[in-house]
Amino acid sequence: MDKSNAVLKKVMQKVYNDRKPLKREIISQIRTETVNDGAFCEVWFMTKGCTHDAEGGCTMCNYGKGYDVDEAAVVQELAAQIGNLPEKLQELIVTPSGSMLDDAEVSEAMRKRIFGLLNHTQCEDFYIETRADSITREKLESLRGCVNAKRFNIEIGAESCDDWILRNCINKKLTCQDLQEAVDMIHAARMYVYLNIGIGIPFLTERCSIEYAKRSIRKAFAMGCDKVVLFPYHVKPGTLLWWLWKHGLYSCCSLWAIPEVLSAFTADELERIHISWYRNYYTDKSKIASSPAVEEENLEQVLLLLDEYKNHPGIDSLTPLLEWQSKGKRQWTRKMKEQSPEIEPDRVRRLYTLLADGFGISGEELDKEWKIMAGTLRQRGFC
Repeated sequence: MDKSNAVLKKVMQKVYNDRKPLKREIISQIRTETVNDGAFCEVWFMTKGCTHDAEGGCTMCNYGKGYDVDEAAVVQELAAQIGNLPEKLQELIVTPSGSMLDDAEVSEAMRKRIFGLLNHTQCEDFYIETRADSITREKLESLRGCVNAKRFNIEIGAESCDDWILRNCINKKLTCQDLQEAVDMIHAARMYVYLNIGIGIPFLTERCSIEYAKRSIRKAFAMGCDKVVLFPYHVKPGTLLWWLWKHGLYSCCSLWAIPEVLSAFTADELERIHISWYRNYYTDKSKIASSPAVEEENLEQVLLLLDEYKNHPGIDSLTPLLEWQSKGKRQWTRKMKEQSPEIEPDRVRRLYTLLADGFGISGEELDKEWKIMAGTLRQRGFC
């Protein structure tokens, strides 16, 4: 079976073409915050963008539409940015618009120059983000020893460890087998794997998304991933999520979904499950149309409790979230009990039909793709 969903690919190509590109004048940015009682720093730089995005990419993402850039100019600006970093960092991540190890986005020569800038920066954990299909043994070998860090971590945006969801909800163009092969290569290079798992996946109910996040984390650990990062999705302009949200067909998950997912794991497992992007970190309000939330009167307190878990992942920081009592939380819990924890074929078909109508996908194209999707669900006992 093709890893790509033909309907989603065609839709996402139209979404990409209509999306505004990143601002040309901003070629690098630094974001800092506190994590694990130490300094965290993210260094971002402009590239022409994610190759997968340009081909019709992931349904929730708008990171990747950049420009062909002057590599020398980017490296020069990064040198100034990196030169202003604290001497010691808890965590440092250096990331482009898409995948650090995609040669079509970041050339090998550019990677070497960027990593050369980091020789004198000390940190406990260093990260790069990349797609699983951009990883090779040769690239990993070339990275070893290039930064002064105790741990070199490769962060992979999996979103889910369910092949049907990867293909038909995310349009990831990856399988769990691809993820497993990437994990094995990273470990063979004596590096560490962080796998990103999403909540609020389109075409699923919120409860279903929660249940599959739990299953995905368990599968990630079974694959050998060292840690997992749990992300609730925000609605960003220029994404399919934004189109669905604008037409009343999608809403962000509640922040209560995060502790609900975490509640399924042991104290030891929780120390390996991090959370991120439950807040809107952008200062430019136009970058986010809708965010995960709870009732307004409790929002800031809940965010502070999530901050505490982020800084100290474990049962002690999770317990206050689980024990929280409020009318809004009780209403959310009742709502979740009314929803199905499994994929609902009729719901998915209805949303795909509306999607096809909105993007000019023919009935013949939709029926052809639905036969593939429904056939797989039938094998799993859903149809």
